[in-house]
Amino acid sequence: MQDIRVNYDEEADVLYVSFGQSEHVTGIELADNILLRLDTGQASGTPPKAVGLTFISFSQMMDYYHDQPLHVPLANLRNLSEELWQAVLTVTTTPPVSDFLAVGLFLSPRVPPLPELVTV
Repeated sequence: MQDIRVNYDEEADVLYVSFGQSEHVTGIELADNILLRLDTGQASGTPPKAVGLTFISFSQMMDYYHDQPLHVPLANLRNLSEELWQAVLTVTTTPPVSDFLAVGLFLSPRVPPLPELVTV
């Protein structure tokens, strides 16, 4: 079992969740106020792994979401390289990150409004 550490800085209102350590960490902003700390595995030739999560303005987020899962739309990450996108997708959809976030892709078609029916 992985050693997960959770620390809350009340003064800064920041929650830090640590899944381990790495010498090669990249920060990815998943959404406003949510940062993923990620080891892509590129430097060591290993699979990507989550190093931690940082939740900024944590108490405000909890006031808003209450007991609902926090959904993170991955559309926010469309400007990442394909390799980094795949690493983020891999770690966010598996434990331990998926124990803290519900990450998903959503279809939002841009369909023009249907014309109004005209009776003759």
